Amino acid sequence: MMRLSGNRERGMAGKRDEGKTSPRSLVSLSLLLSIAAFCLLIFPAGCSRKAQLESAQSAWDSGDYAGAAERYEEFLKQNPQGDKAAFARLQAATICRRDLKQYDRAIQHYLHFIEDFSKSPDLYQARLNLAECYTATQKLREAISEYESALPAATDTKEKRRIRLKVADLYYDLKDLGQAMAEYKKVTDDAAYDELCEKAYLQIGGIHLLRDEFDEAIPSYQAVVQYTQDPPLRRTARLRLADCYERTFAYDQAIQILKETEVDTASPDYIPQRIASIQEQQRQRNISPQSTLNWKKK
Repeated sequence: MMRLSGNRERGMAGKRDEGKTSPRSLVSLSLLLSIAAFCLLIFPAGCSRKAQLESAQSAWDSGDYAGAAERYEEFLKQNPQGDKAAFARLQAATICRRDLKQYDRAIQHYLHFIEDFSKSPDLYQARLNLAECYTATQKLREAISEYESALPAATDTKEKRRIRLKVADLYYDLKDLGQAMAEYKKVTDDAAYDELCEKAYLQIGGIHLLRDEFDEAIPSYQAVVQYTQDPPLRRTARLRLADCYERTFAYDQAIQILKETEVDTASPDYIPQRIASIQEQQRQRNISPQSTLNWKKK
């Protein structure tokens, strides 16, 4: 049999090798396919997440609060720890609290946020909003706890006093008047008169009135009468001050404070009638036998 020449044999072998793929080529192809598959998984997912958030925001902007909340919640189910999870959690919480008034639902979102993102710069406001939700659902002690937890992060003294006033109001609503009084005094102690002091002084005076502690109530109402810039509030404080003076038999002072009180156009006869009543009490007291006057002031 005739042997093929060397050149011809090598040429035919080369043609046979052209149909084969080298190991190095197989590795490169595998790597490229892997990268392509990864990109297909990542980029569409990223686009999908962005689309979900945009859809939720669009629903919120259009006033579809229920739809917006549901879309944020669906996003959170799929991406509970993603880079946008904290944002989505707060958005859902805000919609439930502010727009839907679904406070129990909002509470769950705030609790998740506080637990999952304890280093977030939004933690302080989240605690305040959570306390607001607890207050709305009459979970007053839980609200107090959240306000107390938020206090150390308050930015300045006035902000701390503002939170302390909220705490005081919650204790008042719980009928824990002793603790409420202590909290109101934290608002006024060493503080110049402002709107926070004003509210606290009125509450302090009111608690003393409830306890029939009329002498103790007088300084709080005097402060409001002296410093408030709100005429209706000054009128209310003067009337309460007149009550205290009357109950402590300081009739002349009661009459004088009433004479200085602005007349309410809705009931213009009230103050003259009140003055006449106190003057009658004073007259009766002056003509009564001394033995009947030795009863204790409350």
